[in-house]
Amino acid sequence: MKEILFGVTLPQFTADRNRFIDGVRRAESCHFDSIWLFDHLWPLSGSKQRPILECWTALAWVAEQTREISIGTLVTRSSLRNPMVLAHMARTVADIAPGRLILGIGSGDNKSRSENEAFGIPYWSGADRITQFEETVCLLRRELEGSGIRIWVAGRSDDALSLAARHADAWNGWAGTAAGFARDASTVSDYARDRAVELTWGGVLPTQEPAAAAATLQSFVAAGARHLVCTYPEPWRPGVYEELAEDVRPWVHLT
Repeated sequence: MKEILFGVTLPQFTADRNRFIDGVRRAESCHFDSIWLFDHLWPLSGSKQRPILECWTALAWVAEQTREISIGTLVTRSSLRNPMVLAHMARTVADIAPGRLILGIGSGDNKSRSENEAFGIPYWSGADRITQFEETVCLLRRELEGSGIRIWVAGRSDDALSLAARHADAWNGWAGTAAGFARDASTVSDYARDRAVELTWGGVLPTQEPAAAAATLQSFVAAGARHLVCTYPEPWRPGVYEELAEDVRPWVHLT
């Protein structure tokens, strides 16, 4: 029986640093394969005035505080930073955590416009967004060659699937259905041909009975996912990570 890789996102949307620190320690003690931060400058939902820890600054701390677990961004938006600056940031984190950094990157969508504009950051739409996304991924691939940093490309558009197949180490599909994931995974594999591209899934896993959670995750494994990244609405709640590790993970596997 082969093992599926498991990751969790951290308690990032908080003003309580102890929640974040505790989340890192709990996740590593649960022996997950990876831990993740969202790369946004304001919260994903609710009031934009709510606190949020900045992704890459916090990730540098996580890199120093952990020893074996993979760490990553789910995902950095290609338009938030100058690509060369982003490459330098990634190398710095990777120097602290050799061989453990996964740079997840996406283009964003129309919902990203307000965030970019609120912080004075250029926003691309339509064909320009795809061009900027591809140029960024290609630059990162070139600049980070030999660094040990793995690049995941996220997105469900045909352009994103093609880009992942041609230039990334993995493709990440966020949320959706298992059937939709299977279709997109098949498209990535078709584009990749003989090139090996890992298929990964990330999404919100509402608090539910362990058997139901396992069934949900198993459906994505059946659709081709080999690395599952679970997000909880309240990741700081005691027992959430532990339940995933002890009562859900053992029932999710390849057969």
